[in-house]
Amino acid sequence: MNSRIGLLGGTFDPIHNGHLSIAKAAIKQLKLDNLLLIPAGNPWQKEEITEIQHRIAMTKLAIIGFSNIKVSEIEANRSGPTYTYQTLEELHAKYKETDFFLILGSDAARALDTWKEPNKVKTLARIYVVPRAGDFTLDWHFDRINMPSIEISSTDIREKIQSKQSIKDLVPENVEQYIHTHGLYQN
Repeated sequence: MNSRIGLLGGTFDPIHNGHLSIAKAAIKQLKLDNLLLIPAGNPWQKEEITEIQHRIAMTKLAIIGFSNIKVSEIEANRSGPTYTYQTLEELHAKYKETDFFLILGSDAARALDTWKEPNKVKTLARIYVVPRAGDFTLDWHFDRINMPSIEISSTDIREKIQSKQSIKDLVPENVEQYIHTHGLYQN
C-alpha cells in the first residue's frame, strides 16, 4: 500500500496558526501518514518576501511537537523561480510508492490555471482545497477539506507587527519570539 503524504506549500511569511489548523485537518481527513510544509524558495508570483532562512526557521519552530508534520527545504534548495510542478516531480522521484495530496487555499486554487504547467500539477497530486475567509466561490472541480474558513493571514500579521499590535494567538509563541528577536516585519 502506498504511503500518503500531504503537501502544504506557501511563503509562510510568517507561518501562523491557520496554517497549522489546515495541516491538522488535512492529516485527519485525508488519513495522511505525513504532511510536508514546503516554504517557497523564490516564488515567481510574489515580490518582497522575507529571506528563506527566517521562513524555514519559523516553520520548523511552529511544528515542534508534531511528529507527523515535517518541513521540506526542497524549494529553498532550488535556484531561480520555484514551480510546484517541479517540486512534485522531485518528490515523486524521491518518494516511490507514494500518493501525494496537494493542499491549496481557495485563493490559490482559483489561480491554479495561471501557474506553470497546471495540468502537470493536476496529474502529479490529488488537489484538496481549503476555504479562505471571505471566499464564497468554492465551485471548483477539486475535493475540499472541511473546516471553518481561515480568518488569519500572514499579511495581516505583518501589518499588526508594523503597527505594534499584538500577534498573540495568531502565531505559535516560539514563532512570535523569533519574529521579535530577529526584528522581522518592523518596517
